[in-house]
Amino acid sequence: MNSAKLIHLLYQTTRAISQGVNQVLTEYGLYSSEWSIVVAIKETGPITQIALANYLSIEPAAISKTVVKLEEKGFIERKSGQDKREKKVSLTEKALSHYTIWEKAIDNHRQAILADLPQDKQQELYVMLESIYANSQKYKK
Repeated sequence: MNSAKLIHLLYQTTRAISQGVNQVLTEYGLYSSEWSIVVAIKETGPITQIALANYLSIEPAAISKTVVKLEEKGFIERKSGQDKREKKVSLTEKALSHYTIWEKAIDNHRQAILADLPQDKQQELYVMLESIYANSQKYKK
């Protein structure tokens, strides 16, 4: 197997999934990049933007830009942490009240793109992607 083709297909697949998520979330005024931040905050609870950037492996500048957009939409709020220079981001009541609806739309999308892949093949794919991800972490800054 040509590794360049394999990695290219993996990249194209993740881009297509992201575009599909954007399409699914359009009616809710969200984008896939915003959704990933919302989910991370839901999972972790209040978190600093730096910790969020590390958690998602996204550049801090991109996190900052997306956090501002989510704040403008009323989905997150920033509050001072223990250190006054440190701001923690958390979900607002508005975001929490919409979360289940967004999650259902995303789940429907996931089920649709995995519909032709039996559970055992999904498990195999998961294990393979875990390995690729672990190997890729060796090249992280």
